[in-house]
Amino acid sequence: MARKLWKTGTAVGASIAALGLLAVGITTHASTPKATVAGNADAVSSGKPTPGGSITLDTDGDFKDLDPALAYDTISGEIVDQMYNPLVTYKGTTSQLTGDLASSWKVSKDGKTYTFQIRPGVKFWNGDPVTAQSFVDEFQRVLSPSVGSPGEGFLDPIVVGSTAYNKGKAKTVSGIKAIGKYTLQIKLTKPEPFFLQVLAMPFFSAVDQAFIDKVGNKAFDSQTAMGTGPFELSKYTGTQVVLKKNPDYFMKDKYGNRLPYLDQITINVNKNDQVDALHFEDGQTALIADLFAGIPSSVYPTFLNSPTLKKDIIKAPSNATYYLGLNNKLAPFNNVKVRQAVEYAINKQRIVQLLNNRFMVADQPLPPGIDGYMKNLPASVDYKYNPAKAKALLKQSGVKDLNVTLYSENTADAEKIDDQIQSDMNAVGFHVKIDSMDWNSFLTLTEKGKAQAFQLAWIQDFPDASDFLNTLFNSNEIASGNNASMYDNKQVDSWLNEAETDTNQAQRIQLYDKATVQIMKDAPWVPLYYGEFVYAVQPWVHGFYINPTLMDPLQAIWIDKSHQ
Repeated sequence: MARKLWKTGTAVGASIAALGLLAVGITTHASTPKATVAGNADAVSSGKPTPGGSITLDTDGDFKDLDPALAYDTISGEIVDQMYNPLVTYKGTTSQLTGDLASSWKVSKDGKTYTFQIRPGVKFWNGDPVTAQSFVDEFQRVLSPSVGSPGEGFLDPIVVGSTAYNKGKAKTVSGIKAIGKYTLQIKLTKPEPFFLQVLAMPFFSAVDQAFIDKVGNKAFDSQTAMGTGPFELSKYTGTQVVLKKNPDYFMKDKYGNRLPYLDQITINVNKNDQVDALHFEDGQTALIADLFAGIPSSVYPTFLNSPTLKKDIIKAPSNATYYLGLNNKLAPFNNVKVRQAVEYAINKQRIVQLLNNRFMVADQPLPPGIDGYMKNLPASVDYKYNPAKAKALLKQSGVKDLNVTLYSENTADAEKIDDQIQSDMNAVGFHVKIDSMDWNSFLTLTEKGKAQAFQLAWIQDFPDASDFLNTLFNSNEIASGNNASMYDNKQVDSWLNEAETDTNQAQRIQLYDKATVQIMKDAPWVPLYYGEFVYAVQPWVHGFYINPTLMDPLQAIWIDKSHQ
């Protein structure tokens, strides 16, 4: 069963990635990137924390979902992350898994049975205890058609009994059981080496089913919340969210202080980038971070050109790839030489410059922060800007009709990129017209495989090569809409399917190397640039850090305006 992973609420839209029979030699792979700080070292660490105080944040998007089973956009994810806890999470600035509500876990030798010990004594905000059943309840909610969770495909059919439950043929999921009060067992139909990373997603957080039964699923998603997280929902309107400290949160810092440090966080919906920047410059807001995908490109030059604001910038690579999709089933892109010509035609460095140099030029589907990224691609698929080569390939293709419609979302950044792509492609012999539209219309068009060429991005769900390569290039993902380039290579499918269940990570990387090279050779789309976190943090905000997978660590930050 293919997963349907469309996400919303991201910069330049969000949704997909790419590219690679050449013999693959020895390759070097990247390690997890870490944050760099421009000027303000105190934004990352500054001595012993001071509890108390409150902060205000701006966001340029609406909060769509409060229910962890439904929240799948970055704006909703920001507050859901503060209110709920899954079994496992990521440590600090790394992609290293650590326990969250699970104190420990074991995986069977065959890789198909996971046993978690749940932390005893943890309570929901209303005092109800967290038990193994709290997770059974959420897994069943995610699999229930009546809830409609986007997380359903991460469990079905990999979890034993998930399909029967989803189809209404069973009253429980046979592969998910509470064995005693604090022991949770999950059985899989086959090994899935990235299953723990899947479980770190907010979909699979502990919930208080008694509370949900009382208020109903609709209210639980749109008005109320009942979690275990560091912050409780105090107020929720269409234009503002207020979170207050959970005094009984189970996590403590290295000094023995109970987290979080802040007493309150107020988040205001404000869709004016210039006003967001002014609020930060005036000291009214504490951060410009994940909540709205970082410093908007429209105001980024203001920060760079200000000696004061420049010191507040924090950067780190993000696991996201932005790309130009080419529909392999529609002319002229059903010809591989035409697709390869586009690879050479696009001036990626110029696109990065148009975005104020906030990003890094991409050369393959996997971003550098994902294990499996190839630092040294074979020269034959390491496409560089070369208009002459593009023209030669178009001549070799024999294709005469080079009329192309380029589709995208109608955002300012997307339109800048559209114009550059149009100019570059026309310069080598294409005739490109642009059709930009609202996000939902654009997504529907690409999802159905009707877009000839399109500008999209894929932002990781979890830090594993499978989330990019299998989701975006396996032919079984065409039906789901994730493989919007309609790419179909049976050899690539074979490598990707084998890697999905191979528990030997070194072998998996070799398979992904082969797939990457062949995808790049087939050129189903052009990787344009990799994402980057570009945040601003006030000098009086301490303890802030960037994790490539998680939202902002609001539970870890503290304020001290006397120490900047």
